[in-house]
Amino acid sequence: MTISKTPGGRWRARPKVGRNVLASRTFDRKGDAEKWHDAQIRAYDLGQFVDPKAGKEKLGSALDRWMTARAGTVAGSTLKADKALLRMLPTSLCNLPLAAATAQQWEALFVGKLQGGMARSSVVRLRAVVSSFYTWAVRQKIASENVVKDAPVPKGTGIKKPHEVFPFTVDELRAVVADLDGNQADVALFLGLTGLRWGEMTALRVRDIVQVPRAAVRVSKSAPDGQEERATTKGGGERTVPLTAELVPVVQSWAAGKKPSDYLFTSTEGHKLNGPNWRRSTRWANYNRGRRIHDLRHTAATFRLSNGLDPKTVQTWLGHASMTLTVDIYSHWLGSDADSVAIQKVDRLLGDAGGTFAKTGSK
Repeated sequence: MTISKTPGGRWRARPKVGRNVLASRTFDRKGDAEKWHDAQIRAYDLGQFVDPKAGKEKLGSALDRWMTARAGTVAGSTLKADKALLRMLPTSLCNLPLAAATAQQWEALFVGKLQGGMARSSVVRLRAVVSSFYTWAVRQKIASENVVKDAPVPKGTGIKKPHEVFPFTVDELRAVVADLDGNQADVALFLGLTGLRWGEMTALRVRDIVQVPRAAVRVSKSAPDGQEERATTKGGGERTVPLTAELVPVVQSWAAGKKPSDYLFTSTEGHKLNGPNWRRSTRWANYNRGRRIHDLRHTAATFRLSNGLDPKTVQTWLGHASMTLTVDIYSHWLGSDADSVAIQKVDRLLGDAGGTFAKTGSK
């Protein structure tokens, strides 16, 4: 061990391999010098030693060298896209010594990009590019580790975009179902009472019908229009959604004569349902009262919440990743006795205890 005291009373550590000095650093305390010395020798033995001088290179300079090294080894379009992402890095970060950039700084950057409105997919891509750079830097022995591995991109988005919620009332739903042609009307009723996403419903197989302890459907896959069937749902988990008494005979009718592996809901020709084809064949635009198919999901959610069902239960049935998401989307439909009492008091103060709109004649 080469630890020596300087004329100024500090301690200099100079780890050596043979006669070669790996690095040199000065400390106020001898114990700190010894720890650092041992850590450099250990890193050298493990093949992980990084010259402290290398870590002083500016991050931006190292990124430029990496991008130059990649030319000819990756597609030109990939290189162009990665350069565009790296141009989004702040100058203050690029001017830091490579060894000084921390996982916390990278994570703060990713969060900031989300909050600034950058699409999460783009932030995830940015993180992947930076992580690839650090992997290269470790191989080049100019970085000791990939710090980005400890800097995840948060789930969701940094800014809350308004959700368009335009549900049917129960009476409107029944009227729409009555107007639709043939047994495909059952599809609208099923979506409006279960709250399944379109892709989740089209992925249902006969074997997904549950009889015990109560009638339900098991939702574990999704088959969005024009895409391969996914082995998971948008929420990322499997769930069981109970069926109302009204839906039990509907599901039984669709399952009749089919094999367990067959799709539960199909077109009139027996094929997997396709959204545009279904809307066209049922003339959805003529009867939907300006709503989308996805508003059938909102119909189920708002009906449950406005009638006092526990938000946690509603979250589970909808397949949301968190109850916070459910409450954020449907906050206006949460049943609350406090709201009722408060608005009745306001009505009395305003002289309209009935809470109705006054009828006005045409002008």
